[in-house]
Amino acid sequence: MSNETYTETNAINEQAAVTASIEVQVQDQTGDAPAVPETGDLPILPEFRARAQAINWRAALTSASLAAFLAAIAGIGCGSGTTSMLKPSPATPAVLNKALWVANGTNVVEFIPSQLTAGTIDPAPHLSINSSVFGAPQGVTFDAAGDLWVIDGGTVAAGGNVAPALFEFSAAQLSDLAMNNAPMPSVTIRSKSFTFPQQAVFDLNGNLWVSDNGSNAVFVLTPQQLASNATSLSPTVSIASNPAFTGPLGIVFDTFGNLYVANNGSTNIFRFNNNILPTRGGSYTLIPSVTLSDDGNGSIQAPWALVFDTNGDLWSSNANAPNTIVEFTPNQLLSTGMPTPAITLNSVAIGNNQTLAAPNGIAFDNLGDLAAISSASPFGVAGFQKAQLIPTKTGPTPNPFLVGATTTLNAPAGCNFGPVVN
Repeated sequence: MSNETYTETNAINEQAAVTASIEVQVQDQTGDAPAVPETGDLPILPEFRARAQAINWRAALTSASLAAFLAAIAGIGCGSGTTSMLKPSPATPAVLNKALWVANGTNVVEFIPSQLTAGTIDPAPHLSINSSVFGAPQGVTFDAAGDLWVIDGGTVAAGGNVAPALFEFSAAQLSDLAMNNAPMPSVTIRSKSFTFPQQAVFDLNGNLWVSDNGSNAVFVLTPQQLASNATSLSPTVSIASNPAFTGPLGIVFDTFGNLYVANNGSTNIFRFNNNILPTRGGSYTLIPSVTLSDDGNGSIQAPWALVFDTNGDLWSSNANAPNTIVEFTPNQLLSTGMPTPAITLNSVAIGNNQTLAAPNGIAFDNLGDLAAISSASPFGVAGFQKAQLIPTKTGPTPNPFLVGATTTLNAPAGCNFGPVVN
């Protein structure tokens, strides 16, 4: 941790002992983080590494805020002729306000909240992106501006001639999909380093971390690199692992800035603590801080996607048998081992359709409900409501379950919740 961080933390400790306990918790999770250079190629993740600075009681309790607080309680039991009590406003029921975007092998499709309510249904996508540049879209993610990034593995790995690439579609282009569903990307990025990229995640600085299943590497692109077209870009950072990645795929950060990578060609998940992640450009070989391995009962089998819920639980999809979605608790993520999942979601039959068939993409919506994409027939979308995400020996039965020819799903892979486009 930098001297500047320690100075701020010491000041906080003098003001509130509770902040000290928070700092201890953070250090227990992440270790001492190195100083983030003020200059250099890649200032990655300083917002995570200065996490304790987010609490500053002295700044919070300014005279202005204190005055506002006193004004808010004035007249309540203070000797006035009448005593008024503030009545809480009725709670507004939460509603789904995100659309589900799915990389569908040859295009990208969007399903809106009204199509994600309940029951077994066969809806047509609300909108789709059918750009002529696509080779094999594998993943989708949104940046802070609401632009959609499509991670396209291309067809070269399968003997075709479409090179892998990253494609950006602006929020304005998404809003215009009803008029033009085959837009050209606003930005196209190709790289000789790419073999078969499939998933990507943004950090809070706008750097894009890309897992390349074919290159057995993770590449990092800066906001500057993402701002313009490139036909032969060299990623600012290239990360290998020792032991080596085996088909890296799912990639996600936890709230402490630790990076998790799923080895789809194996039966384990690597965690890299934030204090060992590169902060400057270059090629690196990192040793995983924690390795989660299969427990002998199919807990981690060809892990595909990774996602965190709001409680800090890590969810992973098993693309091989037993075709399950599993959850690991924060405590299970602290040390290397073979943890038994706290929750396992199993496939069930609805008619002739299995609800989980080689599950790939998984994503949480704003209500805490989970969507899971089956990459094998019948190519369904299984939706699990938050209340269903509990330990169970069978099922549960998805609600909703999107399946059928009308969905146009034919080779779905990654998914993400994002803005609703009308």
